[in-house]
Amino acid sequence: MVLVTGATGFIGSNLLCKLANDNVFPVALFRHESNKEQVWKLFKSNFSDAKARFEKILWRKADFRNYPSLTAAFKDITDVYHCAGFISLSQKDAKKLLEINERGTTFLVDLCLENEIKKLVYVSSIAALGSDPTHPIIDENTPWDNHTDKTPYAYSKYGGEMEVWRGMQEGLNAVIVNPGIIMGAGSPFEKIIDRYKKGFRFYTSGTNGYVGIDDVVEVMCQLMQSEIQGERFILVAENWSGKALALQLRKMSNHSNRVKHLSKSILFLFWALEHIGEFFGLRKRFLTRAMILSQYTSKKIDGEKIKHYIDFKYTAVVDFLR
Repeated sequence: MVLVTGATGFIGSNLLCKLANDNVFPVALFRHESNKEQVWKLFKSNFSDAKARFEKILWRKADFRNYPSLTAAFKDITDVYHCAGFISLSQKDAKKLLEINERGTTFLVDLCLENEIKKLVYVSSIAALGSDPTHPIIDENTPWDNHTDKTPYAYSKYGGEMEVWRGMQEGLNAVIVNPGIIMGAGSPFEKIIDRYKKGFRFYTSGTNGYVGIDDVVEVMCQLMQSEIQGERFILVAENWSGKALALQLRKMSNHSNRVKHLSKSILFLFWALEHIGEFFGLRKRFLTRAMILSQYTSKKIDGEKIKHYIDFKYTAVVDFLR
């Protein structure tokens, strides 16, 4: 049987829909009963026979900070999609990020090895990619640099990747995907789109890589069914500057093309004020130096490698902005 971790999350729930459409009904992990409601809503919007398909999914409760619950979830499992993870760019969540994204992946890799899982598809992030100041393009071979400022989230996802590579060295058949900022109905990015629809007009000068959710789950399924192993694939359809994205969103919302650059110094001022507030016990820090710098970095992220391994073509980003 197939196991999907993080099945109630954005990637996991869309993967469940893709699998159900292919008449594959996996074991799906969840933490809270109420989280299933979002999956059910997604099924209703995608299938005329949603109830029949939804009821074929086998739900198992598990927590990635609880090894025994994960052990029980692996009964009769042959293949694993690891979509579970905690996303936060805040410094205050550093401990939780490491517990779930790195240590939780350690647990999962150990269970994959112990249960002789046939294949693991692991969802990482472009946050876990390397950074070379001498090269304008980032790809799968760009080396990780501990001397570069990074968010706690980046460290946690990189740590999770290292655990998957460790598993491969011990005989695990696995592949890694590193999606860019994922777009689609229900994505966290929709909040940003909504802001621009309401008249927001500020932007930062950096560049980010974007990809649609349908593309991500399509690639994951193709990789699972293929003989490909021991590889890492960046999933980025297009790179957009903050200004270009702001202009596009305002245009689609029938607002003027007047946008305003948000100075880096303003964000660093808030960062300094947060440090002072934390020192006096008023609040925990949210902003990090790495978070701010990432919004002003212009690097192209190359997502072309996957096209050389499977029959696949990216969907245009504008199709997900509507």
